[in-house]
Amino acid sequence: MILRLIIFAIIGAVIYRFLGGKLPFIDKTKPSKEKCKDDDFTKVAPTSKCTICGTYMTEDDAIIYQKKSYCSKECLEKAQKR
Repeated sequence: MILRLIIFAIIGAVIYRFLGGKLPFIDKTKPSKEKCKDDDFTKVAPTSKCTICGTYMTEDDAIIYQKKSYCSKECLEKAQKR
């Protein structure tokens, strides 16, 4: 009786190793971290506030004039008229 259990355990272990150590219906695959390496959702872009209207925008989108940031050409023109 014990010999049968040992044989079944060995056969089970061999099948488990043959499947790569994963049981297809039990083991859930986790998403790979390699897919998330270049994920822009985890990066926070620096923002700045428009001097005229107060709109927030990324520093890449901002128009910088005399060390002040503006969201559009209209706001820049308003500032130059002042």
